[in-house]
Amino acid sequence: MRALARLPLDKPAFRDKYGPWAVIAGASEGTGECYARELAEMGVNLVLVSRRKPALDALGAALKAEFGIDYRAVEQDLTEDGAGLRIVAAAAGLDVGLYISNAGVGGFAGFFEDSTEAAHRLVRMNISTLIDAANGFGKGFLARGESGSGRGGIIIMASGAGLGGQPNLALYSGTKAFEIAFAESLWAEYHERGIDVIGIAAPIMRTPTLLRMVPEGFDVSDAYEPGDVAHNALAGLMAGEPLQIIPDGPGQEKQPQVEADRKARLIGFVEFNKAFTGG
Repeated sequence: MRALARLPLDKPAFRDKYGPWAVIAGASEGTGECYARELAEMGVNLVLVSRRKPALDALGAALKAEFGIDYRAVEQDLTEDGAGLRIVAAAAGLDVGLYISNAGVGGFAGFFEDSTEAAHRLVRMNISTLIDAANGFGKGFLARGESGSGRGGIIIMASGAGLGGQPNLALYSGTKAFEIAFAESLWAEYHERGIDVIGIAAPIMRTPTLLRMVPEGFDVSDAYEPGDVAHNALAGLMAGEPLQIIPDGPGQEKQPQVEADRKARLIGFVEFNKAFTGG
């Protein structure tokens, strides 16, 4: 397993800022389960969303027994039309302070000409569902704050594949590129209004999805531990970062500088927009 140093995180302050409820789309296993466990340990109540409700019920019940949190288990296929709207509706009446878009799907690799239906499922899951959920929860976060400032956070689990094209991953790379640019854009719009947004250019992680996808005997020893990635995403959100790039793949030694350059560019556009609009 590849090591990733954990960033400092003030957990009581995190709970106060982003609690008392968090919504995790794609929560049944892997990185989503890691998010759920760390948030429950902080005392944050959870809305757990995925296609497999029995797995959600088992996870929620275990976390409630261990940490005393409340939970809702919501069965929802993230690739369906209207999934994002239904996720927002499922959390109605709860004081939600955090939305985590952790959509994941197996079986997406292949030549573009052979993957038309899979491609459309990826677009619905990684773009349409994200747009509707971020819009719905974002409006709620704007309304939560005091003195005209909102309060809440959005974590968008993208992928290092979104930093550039890859063979056999045309639509996956494309939709993950959208997620990265969308997260940065929302950060630019929301950050000074009290809402934090971060995109995670996630690396290869040792998750059940990965283990189901790779051929038998394939070496996954260089994969990251998903709990470390989830922890650092939470820490990065609270630190106000727009993007985290976990070094992985060809050119990884340059990726910390890429992350810094993208943030500097983003801040420059924020200031340009203020000057342009007079705001």
